[in-house]
Amino acid sequence: MPHSSTFRICQQLLCAGLLAGATSSALAQTTPADTARLSYGEETVTAPPLVADTLLRVQREDQGLWKLGLNNFTLSSANLLDSSRYYTRHGVHIAYERRLGHPAWSVMGEVSPAVIRYRTEAGAALKRRLEVRTQLAGRYYYNLGRRLRLGRNTTHFSANYVSLAFANRVSPLRDYAELGAVYGLQRRLGRYSFLDVNVGLGSDLSSRMPGLYPTGSFRIGVALSSWPVAPYQARPVPLNEDQTLRPRAYAGLFLGGYIYQVHYSASSPYRTLPNQLPSTVTGNQSGVGVYDLDFFPLYYYAGYYVSSRLAVQVGWQQASTSSSRSAANSSGLTAQGVAKERGVAVPTLVRYSLTRVFLKRLQFDAVGGLVPIWSSVRYREQWLTNGQITSEYGFRRRAFGLHATGGLNISYGFGRRRRIQLTSELMLTTALRERAKGTDQNLRGGISVLGLRYRFGYR
Repeated sequence: MPHSSTFRICQQLLCAGLLAGATSSALAQTTPADTARLSYGEETVTAPPLVADTLLRVQREDQGLWKLGLNNFTLSSANLLDSSRYYTRHGVHIAYERRLGHPAWSVMGEVSPAVIRYRTEAGAALKRRLEVRTQLAGRYYYNLGRRLRLGRNTTHFSANYVSLAFANRVSPLRDYAELGAVYGLQRRLGRYSFLDVNVGLGSDLSSRMPGLYPTGSFRIGVALSSWPVAPYQARPVPLNEDQTLRPRAYAGLFLGGYIYQVHYSASSPYRTLPNQLPSTVTGNQSGVGVYDLDFFPLYYYAGYYVSSRLAVQVGWQQASTSSSRSAANSSGLTAQGVAKERGVAVPTLVRYSLTRVFLKRLQFDAVGGLVPIWSSVRYREQWLTNGQITSEYGFRRRAFGLHATGGLNISYGFGRRRRIQLTSELMLTTALRERAKGTDQNLRGGISVLGLRYRFGYR
């Protein structure tokens, strides 16, 4: 009986040992299988397709673009520009557009030279002259991000935009300066061409009473060349580096008015014949003696920094006035006269920054220099008896003068490098010829209510 009990206990211990061994063996066999499944799961991660999809939507970003518009032409049209009987134009548009740091903002400058043929009266001989139109515009491309998300083309500034533009035209028919706010779109046509269309409202700033009217433009031509943005390269930046990366040059425009004296001979070229009416502008004669001439509203300029705070600057201003009068007597004699006066001023100035750090938003500059002025008067008069022209008379006079000028310029900058600046300016001028003669000691003035300046070429 004891032997049987002992045998039974040994048998139970043996079974327990075998069960423990089997369990340990099963666990040892299960672990490699679980490890294999975990390793397999790591090898089947599906991240690459997402990366490939992102890379397909990345496009080249143009920093600048030259454009040549080929549709600056107008075929024969009647009653255009001061009731002319014939007018044709053949020219091109030459434009450069550049981004301003943020991809959605850009500035564009354009020059549109053209050869025109015209006559101002029916039956008169055709004249051939050069006409030049300039434009400076700021643009905001509001839907670049959406076009990029949809996979559409955004190179060559291909997007919709809103724009504020200043335009100026110098023409033998009529000079004008225009301010416009427009909505437009720009697209690539094929690989090397572009389309740029806009519509909006404009105002003729050269008019004494400017009003609003519809305006717009249509450009189609060749995208000459563009420059992609340089790839970003991470590098340590010294704390004082921004103080050494100063602008090299700048360009801008002012919206305001400047008064200069013009000096013609005191002898009057206006005729007065015995027993006839005097010239129609007697008492308010253009081109006689010394008087003031207003230059407004646009003033273009560009400058270059010769040192960190000193720059030289050259500008362009123009004036254009027209006056007409008529007189008649009881015998049926009528005199009609038109006087057109033009002036060009080229301010050549030195600019010194009174603010030591160019990165400050608010800047003060002292400005001074010389202003040469070229002016001319063209007068034409017709004498009529009972409505029939019996006599014609006209002349042209030219004059040159030199002015000294000086004043203060205030600007407020935008962006990390203050590339874009809103500006205002107050100047005083004096005619050197009149001051040397002691005939006129009064100072004239000029004021820019608002201006826009862009600084570029950073060191």
